[in-house]
Amino acid sequence: MATSNTELHDHRSRSVNTNNDAISEETELAPICSGTSHPRNQDEHAQVHDGEDEDETEDNSLARRHTTNSSSGRDQINEDWVEIERLMSRMFGHERKEHSEEEKSRHSGVLWKSLTVKGAGLGAVLQPTVGDLFLGLPRRIKSLLTKGRREVGTNVPVKTILHDFTGCARPGELLLVLGRPGSGCSTFLKVIGNQRAGYEAIEGELSYGGTDPRTMAKNYRSEVSYNPEDDLHYATLTVKQTLNFALQTRTPGKESRNQGESRREYQKSFLSAITKLFWIEHTMDTKVGNEFIHGISGGEKKRVSIAEAMITKASTQCWDNSTKGLDASTALEYVQSLRSLTNMAQVSTLVALYQAAESLYKLFDKVVLIEEGRCAYYGPIDKAKAYFENLGFECPPRWTTPDFLTSVSDPHARRIKSSWADRIPRTAEEFESIYLKSDLHQTALKDVREFEQELAKQEEERKAARSTIKQRNFTLSFHQQVLALTRRQFLVMLGDPRSLYGKWGMILFQALIVGSLFYNLQPTSSGVFPRGGVMFYILLFNSLLALAELTAAFQNRPILLKHKAFSFYRPSAYALAQVVVDMPLIAVQVIIFDLIAYFMSGLSRTPSQFFINLLIIFVLTMTIYSFFRAIGALCPSLDVATRITGVSLQALVVYTGYLIPPWKMHPWLKWLIWINPVQYAFEALMANEFYNLKIECVAPSLVPEGSDVSPQHQSCFLQGSQPDQIVVQGSNYIETAYTYSRSHLWRNFGIIISWLIFFVVLTMIGMELQKPNKGGSSVTVFKRGQAPRDVDDALKNKTNPGDEEAGVQAQKNCNTEQDSADGEKSVEGIAKNTAIFTWQHVNYDIQVKEGQKRLLDEVQGYIRPGRLTAMMGASGSGKTTLLNVLARRVNTGVVTGDFLVNGRELPKSFQRATGFAEQMDVHEPTATVRESLRFSAILRQPREVPLQEKYDYCEKIIDLLEMRPIAGATVGSGGSGLNQEQRKRLTIAVELASKPELLLFLDEPTSGLDSLAAYNIVRFLRRLADAGQAVLCTIHQPSAVLFEQFDDLLLLKSGGRVVYHGELGSDSHTLIDYFERNGGKKCQMDANPAEYMLEVIGAGNPDYKGKDWGDIWANSEEHGTRTREIEEFINSRRNEKTSQETKDDREYAMSVWMQMMTTTKRKIHASHIHRSFQYIHILETWT
Repeated sequence: MATSNTELHDHRSRSVNTNNDAISEETELAPICSGTSHPRNQDEHAQVHDGEDEDETEDNSLARRHTTNSSSGRDQINEDWVEIERLMSRMFGHERKEHSEEEKSRHSGVLWKSLTVKGAGLGAVLQPTVGDLFLGLPRRIKSLLTKGRREVGTNVPVKTILHDFTGCARPGELLLVLGRPGSGCSTFLKVIGNQRAGYEAIEGELSYGGTDPRTMAKNYRSEVSYNPEDDLHYATLTVKQTLNFALQTRTPGKESRNQGESRREYQKSFLSAITKLFWIEHTMDTKVGNEFIHGISGGEKKRVSIAEAMITKASTQCWDNSTKGLDASTALEYVQSLRSLTNMAQVSTLVALYQAAESLYKLFDKVVLIEEGRCAYYGPIDKAKAYFENLGFECPPRWTTPDFLTSVSDPHARRIKSSWADRIPRTAEEFESIYLKSDLHQTALKDVREFEQELAKQEEERKAARSTIKQRNFTLSFHQQVLALTRRQFLVMLGDPRSLYGKWGMILFQALIVGSLFYNLQPTSSGVFPRGGVMFYILLFNSLLALAELTAAFQNRPILLKHKAFSFYRPSAYALAQVVVDMPLIAVQVIIFDLIAYFMSGLSRTPSQFFINLLIIFVLTMTIYSFFRAIGALCPSLDVATRITGVSLQALVVYTGYLIPPWKMHPWLKWLIWINPVQYAFEALMANEFYNLKIECVAPSLVPEGSDVSPQHQSCFLQGSQPDQIVVQGSNYIETAYTYSRSHLWRNFGIIISWLIFFVVLTMIGMELQKPNKGGSSVTVFKRGQAPRDVDDALKNKTNPGDEEAGVQAQKNCNTEQDSADGEKSVEGIAKNTAIFTWQHVNYDIQVKEGQKRLLDEVQGYIRPGRLTAMMGASGSGKTTLLNVLARRVNTGVVTGDFLVNGRELPKSFQRATGFAEQMDVHEPTATVRESLRFSAILRQPREVPLQEKYDYCEKIIDLLEMRPIAGATVGSGGSGLNQEQRKRLTIAVELASKPELLLFLDEPTSGLDSLAAYNIVRFLRRLADAGQAVLCTIHQPSAVLFEQFDDLLLLKSGGRVVYHGELGSDSHTLIDYFERNGGKKCQMDANPAEYMLEVIGAGNPDYKGKDWGDIWANSEEHGTRTREIEEFINSRRNEKTSQETKDDREYAMSVWMQMMTTTKRKIHASHIHRSFQYIHILETWT
């Protein structure tokens, strides 16, 4: 095995010594301005480091592309980017470092030595059910008697997630983290990003510029950032509001800004630079959106996340799979921006990418390859490929280096040189062992030692600067954070006015119902109990509205934790801001309800009594809102919070004093009234209403009864009455009936205020203590009796969790090999399609503030059975929109065009006869894989198909998608259940189980997967197409090998216009030839055709000024040929005999009765699994 002895620091070609004053600000702009790669050899590095030749540095600096892609505009520099360069220099460059005391004292660089991370290691468990409520204790006693006390522990097994990692990332270095999902990449980045919560133990040494992680978290949290894979934002905020808030909370003090620069000027300059840098200027007034609220595209949302993270200006930045959802060109732009930022700001940047093109890979300095938590390689990127080739592995043609590196541990994907089969490493331990013995590892150790010495020297120099800035966690004071958060929360509310108006409309409706129910109560003995009922219902209704806060607390928790990690604000400030925002909103809510219910029901109509009533209800509602929020802040999960809330709500209602008077309560639970704020509010309302009320006794409270009886001879037996009197004082009534007193009114008000303050403080403490979920390996949950044999035996014998995982993996590998061998046999049973789906002149317009906006413009095409078609384009070009329009899933805007199946109009059964796999994998968490498929098959396959035949077809789908080992596993959620690749397979399987008769749509089936998992998904789609299915899917960042799996391509440009629709040809020659013939640049032999075509059309570049490829396609011969083909399909098939599938024109396959039976059965099963609901029912019954 040949390894290199060249020292690692000789390859830090992009790093620039921060103490080197010879490099001017103009030189610093070079990384953005130039378009060539960085120097790779030692001589070039010496030139950059010593500053001897600034021109050479400029020529070899990496830049963000800002020229057009056409031959005419390739050398034309966009003037906007010149301004961006100046702005970026002001934000991150030498100008700011020279004037900012904060910048001078930053902790530069990060190193880790013998880093080991341990977390929860339970690989597989059995699904708990309601039966475990009663059988759990007997099972534990049985295990205690049979296996002994030591064998029966409650502690979760611990697994080593990362084993003994050593390395460093110097200032100005860009480190690529590679590995398959589950290998430990996210854990590595979280720990380096100082996100240590949730792990059982973190051992070894970790240093940020010479400072330990604990000190960094305490005093300098903002200098280290971890940007998660998911895009966590408030959906109702616009892009501008999102970034403005981040800037408001991270604008440094005047001592750290340029001289004479105000906060507003800083924010304006930064916002201008960051939005231009990531091409999101056109989205500034658009909502971020989510799966329920229409907003920006997935790629644009990813760029907003990146921009938000960059605002933190952290010295050490960790980015976890940040190119997920980006097209190839935008992903390249993103990494180029990181490259430029790393050079300019001299930060240490670590990036994990699951799918990395070769052009992205070349932008990095070093790469670390993680295999099952072990370091298989750490060193320069240009030595990684040769290192593994020297171990006996072979890189296939057109494979990217990252794909090659991640494939070496996969027995199905790796290529082995001839005569090396017995000598290559096969396990993660073997890869680690070989690396630790290599010269590369010794060079890495030497580099770490040298960097450690450099940090020690720099620490002495920076102590003086740090003494002036003790802490740098937050740039705003606490009260400024509360103000900023209050403004932000109001914007969040106003961003969804329909929900707000809908809530107020519902309150108005309920108030009218209550008012009419208790309409015009008279001050008589017959109206005293209903009078109390009015006040009880007013309190109860406003309290129940606060239940929504529980769900909102957990929905917003990931955003809160992210912002806490970014040091935007203290969580306690967020808790206080919510209370401030609640005040006007709850005031409107209470006024609407109380104003109507109070006067319609005829309560005491004096100003003082009405406003006291209003005040008590307002304060109590605020208290209950804070109470439920405190539960959400203190509970680790929604499951636990739901249990507590259910019991608490029952206690609040029952022990108020109205349903059960205090003197009738059981003594063992009567104490609840003294800690019940609703009880104090009810007493205050009753005292306020009755203290001056004169109650006239009427039948049946009068004795004796009768119209001929004189009042002098009648007596009232209403509680609180006096002998020989038929008028009862209201104060006497409530004192006798409820033991209430008017003197308790303001005492109770003070108690409610005290509870309000207590719950607010409790919420603040709970939010400050919130931490991410436990870190560790994901848990696969199997239904009892459906676990694979190896896993079932391991669980019964309580073996080491590692053995369970090994059993799962062994079973998976065994089944994978068997399924691969039987692949053709499985495909034979899959339904074959014969229909051709065509669309012509498709336009889609939506209403915006400026008027009509066209998202799709004159789109046409067709899909044939047996063909696998890819739909590609830049983020926001309309791929998902077109997919939704074709699948008839659009319910807003105006869609025009001709949609035909075999030349006829779409049948009512079109949506049922097509499969649509969404990008978001939404499934019932409690159902198993097999149950999910059967549910889809039962309700979506024709009713004439026997049930057993539907079940048998589901088993064929399970085999086809190689899901046999997890067929009995529950879907789960939040790290418990299927992993991302398995969920993606399940999404496709559920659609296939419906036996689509026409075609299959898939939206981003490879998004978020590593390259090998993405290849497996596309390989399955290829097999489906070969079986006769018509498949259309959108796809991002396909490698050349993956791209070759497709037959046809539908390429869109911004504005929803077609750029190309036709065959790819062998090695994509047909596609490449089309673009080269029409003026596109020549495609290099080793180039990825998918990246080449996006670059040619200027995908993702709003400033593109090259050829209009939409017009070129519309006037091309290929477009005319495609149009004639569509007309031929329509004319030839229109008069054919209607197939049985087309005759079935039912919108739903099954009857309403069968739908109800199937969904009810599923709901009962889910309730049986959700033990929390059973806990609530049992405890509520007991109380």
